[in-house]
Amino acid sequence: MKLKALKPRLHNAMFHTHTVSGIVISFALFVCFYAGAVALFMDELYQWENPQARIDYVDPTTVDYDKVIKVVSENTTVFNKDLTFGMTPPTKANPLITYYGRDKDEQNNFSFFAATIHPITYEILSMGEEPNTHMARTIYELHYFHQIPVVGIYLSGFVAFFFLFAIFTGVLTHWKNIVNKFYAFTTEGKWKQIWTNGHISLGMITLPFQIIYAVTGALLGLSILLLAPSAFLMYNGDTSEVVKAVRPDAGIKYDDEALTLTEGTNFNTIYQKVSTEYPENDVTYIYATNYTKSDGTIGVRVDDYEGIAGDGIFVYGREDGKLKVGIQPEVRSYANGAYGVLIKLHYATYGGIFLKIIYFILAMITCYIIISGVMIWRTARDKPIYTDKQRRFHHRVTKFYLAITLSMFPALALIFLANMLVPMDWEGRVFPVNAIFFSGWLVFTLMGLFWNNYRQLNRNYLLMGSVLGLLIPIANGFVTGDWLWQSLMHKSYFVFSVDAAWLIIGIVGLLVCGYSLNRKSKKDIMQKVKVGAESERISSEAPAPVLQISAKEK
Repeated sequence: MKLKALKPRLHNAMFHTHTVSGIVISFALFVCFYAGAVALFMDELYQWENPQARIDYVDPTTVDYDKVIKVVSENTTVFNKDLTFGMTPPTKANPLITYYGRDKDEQNNFSFFAATIHPITYEILSMGEEPNTHMARTIYELHYFHQIPVVGIYLSGFVAFFFLFAIFTGVLTHWKNIVNKFYAFTTEGKWKQIWTNGHISLGMITLPFQIIYAVTGALLGLSILLLAPSAFLMYNGDTSEVVKAVRPDAGIKYDDEALTLTEGTNFNTIYQKVSTEYPENDVTYIYATNYTKSDGTIGVRVDDYEGIAGDGIFVYGREDGKLKVGIQPEVRSYANGAYGVLIKLHYATYGGIFLKIIYFILAMITCYIIISGVMIWRTARDKPIYTDKQRRFHHRVTKFYLAITLSMFPALALIFLANMLVPMDWEGRVFPVNAIFFSGWLVFTLMGLFWNNYRQLNRNYLLMGSVLGLLIPIANGFVTGDWLWQSLMHKSYFVFSVDAAWLIIGIVGLLVCGYSLNRKSKKDIMQKVKVGAESERISSEAPAPVLQISAKEK
């Protein structure tokens, strides 16, 4: 089946635009998808990365949230109840209470702190500017370049935007034979054809997924830049009105000079009220603003984690307990629901764990598509029409891209090991764990620059990542005592799943490396045999040497 082709001039324009836009964003886009794929399981990773959270699940309706506020107030001086503070109730993935607060000095500079509290004993397990473990959060922040100050998230937004552009031009480029090429996938032939077949076929399969991520990534990353023209056109430049249209709870005005409130509605009352009215939805966050003032509020966010519009927000007055703002799940306007739908589509917070697994697989396939695009670009330029200098440049660019992207696999295993081996009671342990991760990634990348053979580069990174991956469940067993079989018997399924996943990845990676080495050795032997046979054939077919006799001998 052939579709109507583009005109030659338009086809060439689309082809070169797709190539240039793709090669420019390729390694950044790979980082976004690779780190984002792992970050999908940020909640599920928490019990593994924080052994203190390996406790039995506690029903969140039995927790005394007002007691939590009291305990935190008694144990810190950097807590201002008039500023926004809140907490996440215990969940199956994270059975601890996570508390967030802040303070403001005389120069109006804010200081933030986070605390983890045991839901039964109300013991403060950790408190500081950062939680004692930050591994999954680091990976999540990497996927939108948070480590680059100020402009990181905007860079990720532009990468997503140009990704959407690359998708559009790619579809137009292959439009004529897109169906035929999809069914003509093969792993035989020249490498350029193999890369092209995989690039097109897998690109077609994951096309809807990629469009979703390109659109949502661009909107979330560039939200501030997109809101500015909307505010100018619709609200005379007042961005607060735009925010209020999207999130009505953010439009509530508070008075710093309001009267002090002696008595009022507490957290437990509001929590029970929302839980009773919406029993099918979980309370994901409960927070307060101007808590000690007469105009203070208590807000609750809920979600069923199943529907695309199953989340909601309710804000109650602290003084009288009456509802001020309510965004009910499944019942809301387009403006109120648009932002929540973007979040759910991007982070797969609907459909349960199986949807996250599907997202993960599609993200890994997209990573392969990105790499195959780079290899197509490389092999297409390995022709006599290019000078040796140009070929060396193309080779260096390809090697640089592959080194950055493929080294993420062993670097990812390294941060898991670092998170387990750096002592949990080490103050400020987030910094050394992150330092090991990023410095290790840099070292792995530099190592790859010394490997000129692409097959060797890929195999070495796979080997290093597999070996480090196999050490992860071993490190967890030695440090925490939760060996793979023990976590399974104790029904610590989140801990077991992480260890089992790394064990499987490590074993499969080593098998692939072994197969590659075995295949290479057989190929070398066959090549030597072929050369030897060819030499014997040439010698056997050559004419016999003529015996020359001198005149003296005659």
